Amino acid sequence: MNRSFSPNLVRPNLPLRKPSSSPMAVSIGSSPPRLNRPCAPPECPASEAIGDGKSFLIIWYLLIGNFRCKRCKKMPYCSVMCQAEDWKAHRHMCKSVDPEPANLQRVYLKDLHMTKITARTDIQASVVEFYSPGRFFVLAQSPELLEALQVISINLQKTYSCPSVTTYVPCVGEVCGVQFSCDLNWYRGLVQTLAADQKMAKILYIDFGNEEDVPVDRIRPLSPNIQQFCPCAMECCVAGVVPLTGKWSDECCIVVRQLLAGKTVTVRLVETLENRRIHAVDILLSMGKQLSTFLLEHGYAAKETDDATPTQQEINAMMSASLENFKRRSSGMDDNAWAQPPEPLTQAVGDSFSVVVTHFQSPNEIIVQKLENAGVIQELQLNLREHCCQVSAPQNFRPAPGTVCCAQFSEDKQWYRAKVLAYPSEERVCVGYLDFGNSEEVDLGHLRPISTSLLALPMQAMPCGLAGVQPVGERWSEDCLSALQRRVSNRILHIEIQGAHEGKALVAMIDEVSDPQANVAELLISAGYAAPAPITTTNDQQADQTITTTAAEPHACEPVVWSFLEIPCDGQTVALLTSVVENPGEFYCRIDNPTDHQRLLELGAELKQHCEADNSSFEPKVGEPCCAMFPGDGTWYRAMVKERSENQVSVNFVDYGYSMKVEKHHIRSIKPQLLTLPFQAIRCWLSGVEPLGSEWSSEALLWFQTLVDGEHLAARVLSVTEQGYGVELESRGQNVAAALISEQLAKVPGEVPKETHATTASTGLECQYSQDEMQWLMLLEALKYCHLFSNIYHLHFLDKQKLQELMVEVASYCSNNQTSAVLSRPAPGAACCAQFSADNNWYRAVVLEVNENELNVIYADFGNTEKVPFSRIMPISRHLLQIPFQITRCTLTGKEHFPTEWPAEVQQMFKTILMNGVLATVQSFDGSANVLSLTLPTERGGGQLTAMIVDALQVQAKSNPCPATTQRGDQTDSSTPTASTTSTPDCPQPKSDPETQKGLEHTTATTGLTITPEPTPWTPPQKKNTNTSAVSVSGQ
Repeated sequence: MNRSFSPNLVRPNLPLRKPSSSPMAVSIGSSPPRLNRPCAPPECPASEAIGDGKSFLIIWYLLIGNFRCKRCKKMPYCSVMCQAEDWKAHRHMCKSVDPEPANLQRVYLKDLHMTKITARTDIQASVVEFYSPGRFFVLAQSPELLEALQVISINLQKTYSCPSVTTYVPCVGEVCGVQFSCDLNWYRGLVQTLAADQKMAKILYIDFGNEEDVPVDRIRPLSPNIQQFCPCAMECCVAGVVPLTGKWSDECCIVVRQLLAGKTVTVRLVETLENRRIHAVDILLSMGKQLSTFLLEHGYAAKETDDATPTQQEINAMMSASLENFKRRSSGMDDNAWAQPPEPLTQAVGDSFSVVVTHFQSPNEIIVQKLENAGVIQELQLNLREHCCQVSAPQNFRPAPGTVCCAQFSEDKQWYRAKVLAYPSEERVCVGYLDFGNSEEVDLGHLRPISTSLLALPMQAMPCGLAGVQPVGERWSEDCLSALQRRVSNRILHIEIQGAHEGKALVAMIDEVSDPQANVAELLISAGYAAPAPITTTNDQQADQTITTTAAEPHACEPVVWSFLEIPCDGQTVALLTSVVENPGEFYCRIDNPTDHQRLLELGAELKQHCEADNSSFEPKVGEPCCAMFPGDGTWYRAMVKERSENQVSVNFVDYGYSMKVEKHHIRSIKPQLLTLPFQAIRCWLSGVEPLGSEWSSEALLWFQTLVDGEHLAARVLSVTEQGYGVELESRGQNVAAALISEQLAKVPGEVPKETHATTASTGLECQYSQDEMQWLMLLEALKYCHLFSNIYHLHFLDKQKLQELMVEVASYCSNNQTSAVLSRPAPGAACCAQFSADNNWYRAVVLEVNENELNVIYADFGNTEKVPFSRIMPISRHLLQIPFQITRCTLTGKEHFPTEWPAEVQQMFKTILMNGVLATVQSFDGSANVLSLTLPTERGGGQLTAMIVDALQVQAKSNPCPATTQRGDQTDSSTPTASTTSTPDCPQPKSDPETQKGLEHTTATTGLTITPEPTPWTPPQKKNTNTSAVSVSGQ
């Protein structure tokens, strides 16, 4: 289609203010008018004319309720004075807002998989909700869709069956789990609006199309285990028609609702609007007519005019027409080809300065001028005026598109540097003003040639966009644009460059005039006009963020540019090594590349040299790289700042994936030379599986760690999301996802898990495991408990020679492999090597608990526990796990007669008898401990220890007025602990292998085992005040 050229299609909007009102027009020395009373309307100062035509104008906007209480974020105020007066009353109801969890991943509508329907296809669908012909919802009668809806509903009810302790405050545009008021079931809901007091939200149920106002205490964040399926209800409008009066009449809505509501109809998709969210459709009515025809025939609608966005072909045609308009009368004319645009005024990430906004279109498109360049711009304007007064209008001047000339602005008749954009006609030219960002259409006679000296100054208009925000819907709302325009116009603002995108600087914009100072992006988010967005910078854009030294900028720092390692997404297989394993849904890998690994080792020496030489004060910024000291080994690594507090900084070690808090004095700035190597840690998730419940079980985590930790993995990328790379993994020749599913530790996404078979009493382990696997898993489950009850004790069998040989192997292995710090975070239940604090020797251990900077381990051959730092643990080799752990968890028969808390005298008697040797007969295994029958040796009377304990408890009860409470028979490990064996610290965990790590579980035996104490010289010494020792039976 070759339509006539429209100038509105090639030029930006008109300016917010005249280009002649340079930054010098804003008074810097003035202060805002003082208010005589709180909430009083401001007085607008009159503008003053100051010397030689330079005008200074101050406009102060004080909006009622523009500020909020910093503590509760709810109560609005117009000023600090007003807040101070109200505090006496407000403090009784002011409650601090709960901080948002650091690992919370909000889900927005754009994160869901949108429906893909081919245009001009017919589908059978039922109309589930009807508002007007311009907005209604249909549910496709597809078996796949209905099955997905059922699965989502089941998962929602399971996930949110337990009440929440804290109130969750959602964001506008977020998809959440919402409890419907009619049936109190949970559904997926889109937060459309949020009340100012954050107590109510307007919800659209995206799978059914209905809406309601819901209290925020019935709203939860959408759990990761809920499939991110597209909204089941398709939002539609009738294609090709519009209402006659601007809105659909009530009569029309009633008539059409009777024709459609609750009926299954044939729906034809005409086109998809707004990023696949809204579908323009036509519906075949039962009377044989299309719905659009029905509306036109009954006078409810008119045909829609074609005002669609021009296609690229139409744009090319219009630009060709512009070029023809230029050429038509250019023969023998001066085309001004030599005058090319000056260099742009660029800045580095991290720079901050004061600006004024010269042109505004949206939060993503803002043009600013630097306030410190106001004098330079004013001098340029004077030189332009002088130049154009001396140059008469040449008859043969016809500048070509893309060249620079002087143009007279239509509103103030002043001259400015302008770039020729297009020729809408033979006599009219569309120009863009280089130093202000706005554009307009002018007559050819309002142009003048420019001189070389006037092109020396870089372009002063700096294109910017607000960092960290995105529209709530598909585009910025009119209310948002209007509010933001009022907020930023005619004000001095302070910006900090945080990134770059598509040639624009992404900035944090601070209104320093307001009290307190306000971040413009945060104001948009709090008002519901915008949603949070990550700040991303591509490598090419980062490379462009270099400083251009000009007269206004004599010096600038070297920009900091970094990049992340990427996995090829073209289907090829890549070798990976894991560095941090959280669960199958989140783990960090690095590409198995010896060259990069060698460069990383060399980088460590450079980091150490740099950080030890740099003792200058450094203020870390969130989202920027730095150097951080790892507390475990005191080594410096590259890190990314995630959060800041007064004395600590939360960082992510970008080459390993490990996150933790470090002291602020352990942070250093980083120089660009240390960032040339891409960050090595790659965040991944295992594709094709999901947990059986809402979270991954400890058994699934153990199996997954066994399969991937320390192994050379073959990976293939299947998808890329905000959570990282979705990969298919192979380890030791087997598919990791298939292994988890076959062991019934995971399920296929969307699959309803089958009912599990009989499980053990306390650990929930399924009986399909082999005997060795079950021994290991049950041992680990038993060892997870950090406190051992008085009727549970550890027992170990002393094979002195074998155990001593094993200790030598452990010591040799650890001394030969202790080359660098372990940055991976082990999970509770994993086996490792730990260095005992009393003798600094290495022993086999199992992780009980993981804390921020240390671990709690139990020494698997001796039974004592202690807290160790990360630097004192190492992954364990498989060959060191061939010999079973020398302790096993035991309990007495008849424990149902024992009290919850044992008297100290009885507990001491029990320990004394054990230390002198007893005869043990294994009766059974109750799921977490071996049930033993203990008797004294014949030479000591041969009595049953359970009967002796019961007799002693009865004697104790008679002398105690408060009888002890006995346990129920089914209470194995749920009793209250009386005393822990030792302090149980936190610790990291290395690899565990269910096929090779075997604990000592003993099945029912008919013969007794004589257990006698035999201390050995190489037993790890115990700390003072602990009640464990390396004897045959350690009573706990």
